[in-house]
This record gives sequence, C-alpha cells and structure tokens, in this order.
Amino acid sequence: MKLIVWLWNPWPQYNNTRHNIGATMVEKFVKREQLGELKYDNKYKAEFLTFLWNKEGGETEQVLFANPQTYMNASGDAVTLLANFYKITPKEILVLHDEIELPLGKIALKSWWGAAGHNGLRSITTKLASPDFMRLRIGVGKASNIGVAEYVLQPFKPNEWEVLEWKEEEIFWFMREFLKK
Repeated sequence: MKLIVWLWNPWPQYNNTRHNIGATMVEKFVKREQLGELKYDNKYKAEFLTFLWNKEGGETEQVLFANPQTYMNASGDAVTLLANFYKITPKEILVLHDEIELPLGKIALKSWWGAAGHNGLRSITTKLASPDFMRLRIGVGKASNIGVAEYVLQPFKPNEWEVLEWKEEEIFWFMREFLKK
C-alpha cells in the first residue's frame, strides 16, 4: 500500500497560496483520474481516499491519498496515524510540498535530504521517527524583500499560475512514477 500526502493549511484564507501548491496539484490529479471523494475522519485528523491503482503488468495496489486537516506544521500527526493504522512504511510515502529553494515551476522528486526549514516536513520526520519518505518538491521561488512565512502565505500572481499550470502534467507524471513502484 502507498500513501500520498500533501502539505497545506486547510482553511479558506490559505487557498491559492504558495504554501498550498501541493494540495492544489493533488486535488487536480484526483479529479482528472476520477478517483473519488475525500472523506474526513477525526480519528486520523485527515480527509482521505483509498482506491486501487492499476500498475504496469496488470497488478493493482491499494493507494491512500491523505489531506491532513491540521496546520501544516503538525502534518506529522495525521501522516503517522494513517501510516500506523494501514501499516505503511516511510518508503511507501510520497509528500507533495512547496519548495522555496527551487525556482517557480521547477519540480524535483527526492528521497529525504533534510527539512530545509520546512516545518511540515520536520513534523512528519519527527512523528514517523524516520526521514525515509519521498518528497515531490514544487518550486515556488523565493522573495528577498519579505520574510519566508509572509511569502509562502501569499497567493500566486496570475502569471505565476500560468507557469504552474504548464507544470501540471510533469507533477502528475512524477506521482504516477511513484505509484508504479
């Protein structure tokens, strides 16, 4: 079984912000693939969806998409509850998140190499007691004239959305690659 998690702040005032780009892309993927509806369960502090994914060679695998309903900095609570219940190892987890160290629209799939100041990743690592999960880093760029927290909580400008819309297929490709393994 695999788990795909996106890091975000789940309140309306954070919609369309740089910090929530992982959520935006996974929601588009779920809709495009017609995977179903996420349902909230307080036991896991998350909305989630389980489905069977058709792998190459005709195999299927159960997949869990999870949308933590905590502040991003406490994402590890939901991830750990789901991973423990479903017996999912860290190597079977993919986390999508914003990345200020990458230029806008740059996408990188990485195994763990540090939180780089991202408190959502730090929370997951601490709660899982392991850094061995995959990360799909979505570049949002970095502003030099304002603080990081202020920058990532700002909405994207229209021209920035255009860049990210061009990157959707690449993001979806990385997600499919993770699901193939």
